[in-house]
Formats: sequence, C-alpha cells, structure tokens
Amino acid sequence: MKKIVSVILLILPVWVAAQSLSIEQLWGELSKNNSLQQWQVETAIKQEELSEQKKTRIPVFYIDANLQHNLIIPTTPVPAIAFDPTAPNGAIIPLKFATKWSSKVGVQMEWDIFDPKRTVTQQQKQIEINKSTIEQVRQTEQWRKDATLAYAAVVLASEQYALAVEDSIAYQKILAVVKSRYEEGREGTSEYVQAQQELERKRITLYEAWSVLVDSDLELGRYQDLDTTKVLSSNMQDIRQFIQALQLHNYDLEMLKLDQQMNELQQRSLKKELLPTLKLNAYLGEQFYSNEFRLDRGSDWFGNSFVNLALRIPLSTYFTLQPSLRKNNLQQQLTSLQLEEEQLNDRIQSQQKTVKLQAAEKKLAAYQRIERLALENKATKEKAFHAGRILLTELMQAYASYNQAKKDLWQAEYDHLKIALEE
Repeated sequence: MKKIVSVILLILPVWVAAQSLSIEQLWGELSKNNSLQQWQVETAIKQEELSEQKKTRIPVFYIDANLQHNLIIPTTPVPAIAFDPTAPNGAIIPLKFATKWSSKVGVQMEWDIFDPKRTVTQQQKQIEINKSTIEQVRQTEQWRKDATLAYAAVVLASEQYALAVEDSIAYQKILAVVKSRYEEGREGTSEYVQAQQELERKRITLYEAWSVLVDSDLELGRYQDLDTTKVLSSNMQDIRQFIQALQLHNYDLEMLKLDQQMNELQQRSLKKELLPTLKLNAYLGEQFYSNEFRLDRGSDWFGNSFVNLALRIPLSTYFTLQPSLRKNNLQQQLTSLQLEEEQLNDRIQSQQKTVKLQAAEKKLAAYQRIERLALENKATKEKAFHAGRILLTELMQAYASYNQAKKDLWQAEYDHLKIALEE
C-alpha cells in the first residue's frame, strides 16, 4: 500500500503541470463532433436542393447534336397509286424513307412558364431546411448535456478517489498507532485485527474508486481527446454556474409547429394540381441527310426549327384528388391535437422542473451542511483517538459517517446538475 501511495504522490505534480481542461473549453470542442458535422452536411444538402428548385424558373438551353449511320436503310410499303396513277388498284411499292447518313445539330430551349406547384414546393423545401436546422441545434444541445454530465462524473470520481487515497493514508497511520498500543499491551487482539481488516477495506475502496475514475475518464473521451489533458479545472460549482448559459428548448414542440405548416402547404399543393400548366419548347437547328458521309456539303443540310407552347389541363384529377384531400385534412387534425398535447406537456414539465430544481437545491444545501458537520466530527474523533480517549470503533464510525456524507453530497450535486439540464 505504501508503494501505491508513493506512486500517486509522485504523479500528482505531473498532473498539476499538465494541460488543464475547463467546462468552457470542453464546450468549445463541439465543432469537432462527428454527428454534428453530419447534420451540418445534411442541412447544406437541403439548402442546395432548394437552390435547384429555384433554378427551374430560368429557361433551360442546351445543344442537341447527333450523328446516325443506317447500316440497313429502313423501308416501308406504300400504295403504288400515290406515285403512279396508272398503277393497278391495291398495288404497293417499297419505299426507303431514310439515307445512309443523317445528323442533327441545334439549340433546344425548355421553359416551364407556369407551374402552379413551384412556389409551394420551394416553401416545403424551406421547411425541411428549418427542420434540419432544428435537429442540428437539438443535437448540439444534447452533446453539451452529455458532455457536461461526463465531465461532472470525472470531477466527482476524482474527488471520490482522492478521498479514498486520503482514507488509506489515514488508516495506515491509525494501524501504526493500534499496532504500537497492541505491542505495549494497551490494545487487545480484536482491536488490532479490526484495524487491519479496516485497512484492507480501505484498499478495496481505493481500487473501486480508481476503477470508477478510469471508466468516467473513458466516457469523457467520447467528447474530448484526453491524451494531453490531466487536470479538470472546473469544479461542480463552476459547472452549475456555467450551464446557466445553456438555452433549453422543447424541440418536439417546434417540430410539430413545422409539421403543421407542412400539412397546410401539402393541402395547397394538392389543390394546385387542379390548375393547368404551361410549358414552352423551342428548337433552332439543321438536319443532314445523305448517302455519303459529307457533313461539309451544305446542300445536304436542311433547316429545322419550331416553337411549341403546351398547355396541360387536368380533367380527372378533381375526382382522384378527393381522397388525398380528406387524408390531408385528417393529418392536419392529428397534428393539431398532438401540438395541443405537447404544449400542455411542455407547460407541466416546466412547472415540474421548477419544483424539482428547488427541492434539489434545498437537498444540496442540506447535504453540504451535513458534510461540514461530519468533517468536524471526524477531526474531533481523530484527536480524541490519538489522545487515547475513545476506542477505535468510535473513530471508525466517524470516518464512515463522513464518507457517507460525502457520497450523499456527490449524488446530490450530480442529481441537481441532471435536473438543471432537463428540457
């Protein structure tokens, strides 16, 4: 045990000189979080989708060119009388309607002049972006909560381990006193054995505290690279003060409000399917026909251009759309009911959090007073034991009371922090 304590004391100065990490610095590592970066990319993708949608207002121009070589020239039968009035009735002749070589070069233009769903579609894309942004903020807030709790767990585990080290050292001294008294005949065998057993228990507690500290440290490693970090510079009071800057929101409520807006847009989109669409197509170019591959021969090129205005008026949509409209109305009703329920839950949860937080603060203050009293009692009992005025069992009871008071205080601090981080 002396070797373990010596190693711990040797390491402590290195810890103090090493890089420290405060709760504020931990929050600053948020931008490196992989999950958050994924949400940022997803939001950027949705923003680009909206940009694509807006580009549909602009006419699309592109060059259309092709070259075709007919290995077998297509042939079709036609009435012979179309070319020879003297041909017998019902006679047909084969007619080749293509050449060995053909080509086409021109500029094509397509323009959706009027699309009744365009504006609604863009608004839907914007709502998707808003939802993605809210989810990104939710993930940010959740990361801060989890990272803060992991940081607090290491702080409390460090205090627990430090207390275990302190107890082990103190009990080594107590065992030395009991052993001296035993050898002088002033302590019985049972007291000496009891002191040795208690030291072994303190060693077990020390190993358990070290295990908890290592586990908590590994958990904190999910949020921060701890290879160069040896000291956490923020205590529980610092953490409680710092998290006051964390703005907590009910993101489910915000999501439902966006769902309600989306339902309204879907209703408008369905109704706009009853409106006509207008599309303009235009082409300007030339076509080449020849049995010889002579693209440079201008006499084999023929002009080809057109302008096409297409009006599309839906007819059967009015009848097929009714079930979709009724379904959307029901979805709107459902979302409204869910929104009302979530608003009620949010109001109640806010009131419940206020009550729980007040109770946790009073509980924490009470355990702080208990811990101070237990520490004073422990110091008094230590002096009395070394003076030979009390038995070992009474001193052990004082140590146990103090350790339990510390455990209760640590748990109260952690519970208070968890409640403060609730939505």
